Amino acid sequence: MEKEESRVTIKYQTTIPRKIRKHLGIKPGEKVEWHVVRGMVVVDVPRKVKNPVKFLTSQIKLDLDAVKLVREAREEFK
Repeated sequence: MEKEESRVTIKYQTTIPRKIRKHLGIKPGEKVEWHVVRGMVVVDVPRKVKNPVKFLTSQIKLDLDAVKLVREAREEFK
């Protein structure tokens, strides 16, 4: 993403640039979180995940057979 700028008002307010708002999907009234990480400011838009189990399982794609893994582990302990 290209560099974006905004001014800080006398009340220390600023506007999130349009490209950044669109990229992050920020809507009016939503909260943003500000973090300082290694001297940089990171803006986070906290989102609630509707189905956390589905979200987490969608993040990793493994072709594993859990039953087979348990059987192999049991064999190792015999």
